[in-house]
Amino acid sequence: MDGDGGGETDTDSETITINGYPYGVNETMIGEAQAVMEEAGYGDDERFELDWLQYTSPTWSEMGSTIASRLESAYIDMNQSEAAFSPLLETTRNGNHMAYTLGWIADYPGPQNFIQLLDPDNTVYVENENANGARLFWSEDANADEEVRQFMTEQFDRIENNPQDTEEAAQIRGEAAVNMEEGMWQEAALLPLYQSVGEDMWYDYVDFNPPGPMGSSRAKANNSVAGIEGKDRLSATSSTFSSLDPIASGNTASGGKIMDMFDALTNYRNGTTEVENLLATEYELSEDFRTYTFTLKEGVTFHDGSDLTAADFEYSIKRLMASSNSTNARFPVSVMGIEHETDGDGNVVLDSIGVEATDDYTLEITTGDPFGFSLSVLAYGAFSAVPEGIVGDIEGYDGEMEWEEFSQNPVGCGPFEFVNWESGNGGEFVMDTFDDYHGEGASFDGIDYAILSETQATYNRFLNQNADVGGVPTSQYQADSVSVEETDDIGRELGTYDLENGETVNYTKVPELGTFYIGFNMEETPKAVRQAMAYVINRQEFMTNVFKDRYEPAFHLTPPQIFPGGVEAYDQHVQGQ
Repeated sequence: MDGDGGGETDTDSETITINGYPYGVNETMIGEAQAVMEEAGYGDDERFELDWLQYTSPTWSEMGSTIASRLESAYIDMNQSEAAFSPLLETTRNGNHMAYTLGWIADYPGPQNFIQLLDPDNTVYVENENANGARLFWSEDANADEEVRQFMTEQFDRIENNPQDTEEAAQIRGEAAVNMEEGMWQEAALLPLYQSVGEDMWYDYVDFNPPGPMGSSRAKANNSVAGIEGKDRLSATSSTFSSLDPIASGNTASGGKIMDMFDALTNYRNGTTEVENLLATEYELSEDFRTYTFTLKEGVTFHDGSDLTAADFEYSIKRLMASSNSTNARFPVSVMGIEHETDGDGNVVLDSIGVEATDDYTLEITTGDPFGFSLSVLAYGAFSAVPEGIVGDIEGYDGEMEWEEFSQNPVGCGPFEFVNWESGNGGEFVMDTFDDYHGEGASFDGIDYAILSETQATYNRFLNQNADVGGVPTSQYQADSVSVEETDDIGRELGTYDLENGETVNYTKVPELGTFYIGFNMEETPKAVRQAMAYVINRQEFMTNVFKDRYEPAFHLTPPQIFPGGVEAYDQHVQGQ
C-alpha cells in the first residue's frame, strides 16, 4: 500500500514492545544463557555445535574466544574460523554459515540504510540477487517467530511507503525504524557490538585532510591528500577485494578505489555528510518531487579518451538496475525507487526505467515516489558514469569489453586511472593521476597499494614508513600515546600519536556512521543459541579490554548520530526510558 505521508501503512501483526535492551546492558549473564538453552531442550547430554566465521582480525579472534568459553557453560560448543573479507562475503552470501562477524558503513546518512539489513525479504540472498542486507536468511524456514517476521516486513514497508519530505512521514519512518530495532532484539537476529570510528595516522611529510564521518571509501584521494613532500606518489595499503566494476563493488576496499577512478553526479566531499555537485552542475526538481533534471558538466573525458554525455549516465544507471552482474541494484530499485516495471520473473524491464538522456548534457531521473535522500544515494559509487556500451551485459549493447575484463581493468572519468592489479594477499594495485581530469586533480603522480590481509603486516608496513597513511592495530594501540589537541566542527579529534619505534605521527579520530555486529543464518541457528550469545556478550568489557576504549558499545544497528531522535533517544531506548 502506497503511503501519502498522511498516515501509516496498515499492519496485521501485533506491535512488538520491549522495555530496554533485553539481554543485559554491559552485563555478562551466563545463568540466563543457560536457562534459555535448557528451556529449548539443551543440556550436558544435548549440546549445540555452533560454527563462527569471523573476518581475519586479532580483536575479533580474542572476542570470539571469550564468547566461546562462556558459551561452553550454556551447552554450546563454538568452532572458530576466519576468512579475508571477500571470501567471507561470498561464503555468507551463499548461506554457508551459522554465525559471522561483519560491519556496515553508511551509504547515505539515513536510518533506512541500516534498517534495510533487517528487512526479511532483503536477507535471503539465494532468492534475491539484488539483496543488500545482512546475511540473516530470515525466511519462512528461519528459526524465528513468524509473527515477528511479518511485523518486520510490515515495518520496512511503512518506511518505504512513506518517503515524503514531511514531518508526518518522517515520524512514521522513525517509529518503524525503532520498531525494527526491537524486533531484532526479540529474535536476537543480529547482535550490534560496537560503533565504528575513522582513525587515521600519517607522517609529517604528507599534507593530509582526514575524511569525515562517511569514511574513507566516500573520499577521493585528490581531496584528502594535498601534497607529499619529497615523493611523487602516495604509498598505501589495502585489504583484498574482488571487483572494480561500480555496479559490483560491495566492500570498503574496492569502494575507495572506485571513488578515485570514477565520478558520479554528486559527491560527499572528503567523506563528510554534505553532498555537492560533481558531474552535475545543477538540477531541478519537479513539483511532485519525483523527477530530477540534471544539467551535466561539459568537457569531461573518460580515461579511454571519449567524452562524457548524458547517454553514458543513462546506460550506467540502467546497467546498475538491470545487469545480471549488478550486486547493487537495490539502491536504485528499492532504496531510491527509480521508476521501473518488472517482468514475470521479477527482472527489471529495461525500457521501463525512469532514466533518460533528453539531450547531450541533460539527464532526467524519475522516482516512483518522492525520496528525500536521492542526491545522497546518487553519490554512492555504484551510480558512477562508465562509457556507454562498454560492457554488453544489458539488452541493446554488444559491449567493447567482456565483464570480467572490465571489472579488472575499469574505465571511468575520476581523478585517477587504472594501471595494474595483482589480486590477493601479497598483490598490488596501482593508479596514476589522470592528467585530463575535469576537476581539481591530484598534486601527486599516483597511488601504489600493497594488498595485505594480515593486520600485523599492514601495521609493520606503516611503522617502517612504507605506507604514508595508516594506523595502529588494537593489539599494539596505547591510549596514553594519543594527544588530542583540538576537535573541529565536524567532530574530528586532531592531534598526535607516539609510535612504538619512537616516531610521532599525526592523528585523527572521527565517529563514523557505521556499526559492527554478529549476524546469524537464522535457518541454521536456533533462537535459543542466538539469545544465549546475546546474554554472554558484555560490550563495555570488550570495548575496554579488547579495543582499549577506541570504540563505543552498540545496542542498535542504527548509529546514534542518525537514530530517530538522536543520541539521547538512542541511549534512552537502550535503557528502557
